[in-house]
Amino acid sequence: MKKIRSGHTFLHYELMAETLCLGERLRGGLFRPCARVFRYSTLVGALKAHFELSSPIQATARFLPGGPDTNRMEILSFGPLDRGRGLSEVPLEIEYLSNVNAEVFILKTGETVHWPRRFSLSMGAMKSKGFGRCQLNFKDEVSCQTPAIGELCVRLPDVESIREVFGIRNVLAPVYGYLFRPTSPTSGVYVKSLFEGSRVVGYDILLTRREAGQ
Repeated sequence: MKKIRSGHTFLHYELMAETLCLGERLRGGLFRPCARVFRYSTLVGALKAHFELSSPIQATARFLPGGPDTNRMEILSFGPLDRGRGLSEVPLEIEYLSNVNAEVFILKTGETVHWPRRFSLSMGAMKSKGFGRCQLNFKDEVSCQTPAIGELCVRLPDVESIREVFGIRNVLAPVYGYLFRPTSPTSGVYVKSLFEGSRVVGYDILLTRREAGQ
């Protein structure tokens, strides 16, 4: 097993949004489910678009526990308009999260350390309908040193450079899937990724159900 250098500092932000649609990529169908966890590609893409970055950045996020009205899954029904005929098509149903409360961890670099302590960005699907308008507020800096054992609460590309940043030393029980990575404004590729529920040795900021004594 390759030894990964331990020790990274992350900028810790609180994220709040009235609505957030982390729609799954599906072809066809009349129902579009919403992911219950953050996708690395969605989060990093939103940050890079907001700050107009071309250089790589690293970030992860997870939803925070709260009351019954926090991070609540709801359904929106609407009929997309056929512009050619001026008529609404068959109604679609889309899942989304309301009253969102989450935390974001951004790798501290010479660039990200100068980011504002408070900023807003758009993330996820249905942005034209007003979804995904997120407010981020800086909380503190988090130093990650020693990986622990637990289950992933985020979807991450299974790439060595990303594993190193987040302290993933070993994957004990993987749950694999694919994340879309844009290669241009109009195209991209799917990358093999570790999905939520994967049992790994990694930094605590990635984990849920962390094992006692680790």
